[in-house]
Amino acid sequence: MADSFFFIPDLRIFSYGATIGAGVLLWILEGVIPFFSARNSRARHARLNLSIAGINLLILLPSGILMAFMLDWSKNLWRGIGFLALHPAAEALMIILVIDMWMYAWHRINHETTFLWRFHSVHHSDAALDVTTSWRFHYMEILFSELLRLPIFMLLGAGIEHLLLYSLLMTPVIEFQHSNISIPPAMDRLVRIIVPTPMMHRLHHSRLRSEHDSNYGSLLSLWDRLFGSFLMKESLDGLHIGLDNESDTGKQRLFSLLQRPFRP
Repeated sequence: MADSFFFIPDLRIFSYGATIGAGVLLWILEGVIPFFSARNSRARHARLNLSIAGINLLILLPSGILMAFMLDWSKNLWRGIGFLALHPAAEALMIILVIDMWMYAWHRINHETTFLWRFHSVHHSDAALDVTTSWRFHYMEILFSELLRLPIFMLLGAGIEHLLLYSLLMTPVIEFQHSNISIPPAMDRLVRIIVPTPMMHRLHHSRLRSEHDSNYGSLLSLWDRLFGSFLMKESLDGLHIGLDNESDTGKQRLFSLLQRPFRP
């Protein structure tokens, strides 16, 4: 199936290319049509978030190799959705939908579990929300996520080709929803029928818990609507992004952010 429907090297190139290309394009647009204006030190802010992302690559790169090996091995024992004998395109669609539902659930669990929130809050403590925030996660959150999703994907019968395809679709959307670009409200309303938009996700990064415990979707906005976590306001005037007592300049340094979850 994988040989006839997917081309792994091409998917890898497209996935990495989409991540880098969308990120660079959105960062440029943030300087031209920003939603939150009068932001200084964009380059310094990007360096901080990219430094955190670089540390996470030390986990993600070996994890990706292990993931590919384990998913290939597990298919000899358990086919998962493959037992339904669907057309490869239909199988890929179903697997992508289930993966995205898991991403929604995992994100929501990170908000609703005190222990996991200690790590996820590093992402939310960024008061200068922009496209680089989409790469800013504590390395322990990345580790937990990788450890949990491997058995889930094995049970699902997913192949590395499905994960690459999902990444190709999802990563630019994640970057888009975090971006500090201004788009017409009518366009935002239209796009968020399918995918989470910047207006949706800015509420998710509000300092008010009643607002940031909402809009958890990664690729699709469907899950928030289906599970009652969708929240939208027509105006974001007065919105404050970040976390109280955690977003001041002194705490927005690399070592401080890495250490934050372990503080009493």
